[in-house]
Amino acid sequence: MEEMGLGQEFYSWQQFSTFFDDWSEKHKVLFIIASLKALTSLRQVALPYITNISKTLRYRYVRLVCKHSGTYVGQSIVRRNQKREKIDCPASITLRLGPKKDRLVVIEAALDHSHKLSEMEFKQYFKRHQLEASLGLPIRITNSVSKRFLGRDLVLNLYDYSRSKDKGMCDLLHEFDQLFKSDPGTKLKLVFQEDVAVLDRIFLSTSHMQDLVKRFPKCLYLDRVVCIDEEFELYSVLCQDANGRGRECAYCVARMWTPDLFLFIVASLVQSAPSIKGNVKCITVGPCIRDVESVEAVLPCSRVQVCRTRVLEMIFSKAEELHVPKLDKVRNVLHRLANSDSTHAYSQYLSDLKDMCTVDFLQYFLETWHPKKAMWVVCWAFEKRRSCPFTELMAGHMQKLAAALVPSLPLPAFLRGLLNLQLLTAETAYLDVDKIVMLYRSACTPELANLIEEEICLAKNSIYDLKVTVDGFSLDGGICSFMVNQDMTACSCSIYTSNMLPCQHIFSARLWTGHALFDVRLLELKHSSNNLQRANCS
Repeated sequence: MEEMGLGQEFYSWQQFSTFFDDWSEKHKVLFIIASLKALTSLRQVALPYITNISKTLRYRYVRLVCKHSGTYVGQSIVRRNQKREKIDCPASITLRLGPKKDRLVVIEAALDHSHKLSEMEFKQYFKRHQLEASLGLPIRITNSVSKRFLGRDLVLNLYDYSRSKDKGMCDLLHEFDQLFKSDPGTKLKLVFQEDVAVLDRIFLSTSHMQDLVKRFPKCLYLDRVVCIDEEFELYSVLCQDANGRGRECAYCVARMWTPDLFLFIVASLVQSAPSIKGNVKCITVGPCIRDVESVEAVLPCSRVQVCRTRVLEMIFSKAEELHVPKLDKVRNVLHRLANSDSTHAYSQYLSDLKDMCTVDFLQYFLETWHPKKAMWVVCWAFEKRRSCPFTELMAGHMQKLAAALVPSLPLPAFLRGLLNLQLLTAETAYLDVDKIVMLYRSACTPELANLIEEEICLAKNSIYDLKVTVDGFSLDGGICSFMVNQDMTACSCSIYTSNMLPCQHIFSARLWTGHALFDVRLLELKHSSNNLQRANCS
């Protein structure tokens, strides 16, 4: 291992932190940060190989001193009238931003301590990753807020603690503050690594997302959908609304390879919307989700399924990797096995697979997927005759993400983009107008269907600020506003009041809440109006 020395260079704070942890553990020494200056911006520095210098290096100046400097020998066990000796340890390490402003350089390395440290004391106080922690947030604070739902007041307190010391954390907390301003009912958790203060994961569900999962709780869909950067990845929970569309009902941003994540997400979702606990019947997950067996503790009425299509894709990929002979025949057997309509059929196809596969591939299958057969084979499916929409829903969700979020965004900007997906304009962007109009054409006259198609197209291309009120839904278009009733069958606009036709505002409210865009009740009101007019004329 390289030793600490003058002139030593580090190209990221994480690189120094890892080196420092290894070095401290080898020499059994304890240092703490005495002072630092955050690196918030650099003026016109062209560094094409570093995309975000302030995030990478984090500080322009850092001074570390011996943890025991300024304390007293035997401080914790001193007896009354016993003389105490103050430790004045000279050990210190100082780093400063280098002349080229692209690295941190060790400018002081006084490594000799004036006292001894027992191995037991080192084990008690040494913790890895402490330098990677959000230094603006004290460990006692992060330990207390972890896994709790936060309110705006606590977010502001965290902001005050981290202000001027950690710009990234301040930017993140600012986004949450703005969210709470517009949506006080938001459910937010920030989880930090215990006794380290490193941000580990974020759970987020807005009021609108909670309403959606309460309205459509029967089947939920969860998967890891995108890597945010080299540290974090995004998990999304979707439900399926009455139009067959996948709707986001929770997000979790987590550090890569975080353990027990599935249980944390599901438990947090149930805590944010307690009424769903007995109503969720099935959760379908991607094959990368681990520890799925634990969900029964949180959702006793629910079953967990793994997406069959994705499982087969993963098994096929493994077969190619291991160069399994007669690959086409193996594929066919695996496809029949996955779609077995009885346990007897599954056993038969499994026997066929054993006869034709290599030992290493068979070992992989028997250890990885055979024990989980009840989660992905048809005969054990939650609803055997219902095709699972997991792949389609997740593909639509990722299409929305790709359109709204550019790669390598900082975490605060990424979360802002996620929240923008919870706007009416984002939902209307992927509306399949032809599919809805086809249903109306089968139920009414061509003239009426043409008018309805025009209104649906207007809903797709209009921009409204939609708010839920006691009386229904308020849609503000900037110049004028309209009111849709709670049943989403009537509107205050002239199109509806004069013709009794479903208007763009009714369709917008239905799309937002997940209610069916095709509803025969909307046509019945028009027919009732026509019949009344005929009766008056006669």
